[in-house]
Amino acid sequence: MTERDGPKTRATSETVRLKHLDYVQSVVSRMAHSSTQAKSWLLPVVTATFGYALTQRSGTVAMLGIAAVLLFGYMDASYLRQERAYRRLYNAVVAGKKVPELSLDPHDIDRNVPDADGDPSPQDKDDKEPGFWKNLWTAFRGWFFFDPRVWFSWSIFPFYGGFLAVGIAVLWYAATH
Repeated sequence: MTERDGPKTRATSETVRLKHLDYVQSVVSRMAHSSTQAKSWLLPVVTATFGYALTQRSGTVAMLGIAAVLLFGYMDASYLRQERAYRRLYNAVVAGKKVPELSLDPHDIDRNVPDADGDPSPQDKDDKEPGFWKNLWTAFRGWFFFDPRVWFSWSIFPFYGGFLAVGIAVLWYAATH
């Protein structure tokens, strides 16, 4: 290897790193867009179901609206959880951590890399070698229940919590009148 190969290799490596960051940023943008879409699709569904439940005094339709709020909230929380994982991957690539070139798997990074909010990965508290069942439970909990920081984030709890409160009020009204 000559001296001329060194800068060229470094320039190529920097180009690959910048492309990697571009790919990860693209995934983060798609997750944010999907979250916005979930919120915008919920509005007409909830308006129609709660409005119908109020005018017809139908508790069943009110419960359908509440189920829609819970379903869309779960979907949105899933997008936010994935977005945070990819922001953590982005930060790892920026920091020069060992990540395979052009990898879009957020599990390829060290678990203690924080996301953009400074929150470490929720799996940081796991034991070194927890065993099959604990790993299975951790994966199940991470994919289906999420971290409470996701559910109580500023973009999930106030929006879906407000609709849930309205849905409960509509259900109460429909059941009592």
